[in-house]
Amino acid sequence: MTNIGVVMTDSNLDKVEQLIADGLVYHDAGEIEKARDAYLQALDLDPENAKALDLAGLLCMQCGEPEAAEEFYRSAINIEPDNTRFSLHLGILYLEQNDFEKSEEILRKVIEQEPDHSDARLYIALGMRAKGERDAARALLEAAEELNSDNASYKKWLGLLSLETGDLVTALDYTNRSIELDPLDISVYSQLGTILNEMDDHQLAEKCYTSGLKVDSQDMHCRAGLAGTLIKLGKLDEAENELRQAVELGGEQHPLVLSLSALLDAFADKKRDAQSKIESALSTDAASLEILLIAYEVMQNIEEEKKAEDILNTMQNIAPDDARVMSALLG
Repeated sequence: MTNIGVVMTDSNLDKVEQLIADGLVYHDAGEIEKARDAYLQALDLDPENAKALDLAGLLCMQCGEPEAAEEFYRSAINIEPDNTRFSLHLGILYLEQNDFEKSEEILRKVIEQEPDHSDARLYIALGMRAKGERDAARALLEAAEELNSDNASYKKWLGLLSLETGDLVTALDYTNRSIELDPLDISVYSQLGTILNEMDDHQLAEKCYTSGLKVDSQDMHCRAGLAGTLIKLGKLDEAENELRQAVELGGEQHPLVLSLSALLDAFADKKRDAQSKIESALSTDAASLEILLIAYEVMQNIEEEKKAEDILNTMQNIAPDDARVMSALLG
């Protein structure tokens, strides 16, 4: 980027725009190296092109290079300080690094510049949720939804927050509306299945997961959710078949698949296999409440009371006010 001060000709401007357009096509197609080359070529021709700087920052975030991403975003902000898109991306970067204070500071400035900015409220809310401030997070998400009532993502997150606080009726309503707005979001089917299982409507949960697998038959979360629901219904052979299909699709080491396989082993009195699998699942994802809840059930079933108690303590530390954790505490 050594051409600062060079006057841009119309042909160079056209070339920069084309390079950015090419980069976006490569980026969307997952051709990361080609996208990077296109953005860098654009910046060689126009080092102060804020759009190219921002896109290069997004690429660095995707590639796990947060320091480079921050530099690109800050350069874009310096060039176009009134463009809230760049500050939003910087706030999201800090959120992904669990730097909640910096993230909120940047995102609050976005709202100062653009009072009706709903996405800034969403990402502040996600930071608050991560800190356990669910009431404040919910209030911000409700404000975001009022500003953009057609956004499926806001409803999905409101559904999840309602699930976590034990408000299952509201969780069901928000999640259903999210699916209506975006029926191709596979993650919402898993969320809806979880809510229905919490409401003890396992048959409807089974139908929900089956619908999700019609959207994406290879989604491990949805297939594992179906297996877990079949276990609740006592259809152990069908559950085993779903887990077998998950393994055939490459999900042998997926923590949810391992956890539910461990639960089936626990029911079959295969204590050693059950413990080995659940410990392997926890070593992969020890912070997932979903995995921990299954692990707690496994340890209780194989009569590992001390380990069950340790898992319960871990859940209390991670999500002390989650309704499902409180239910486990009450026995």
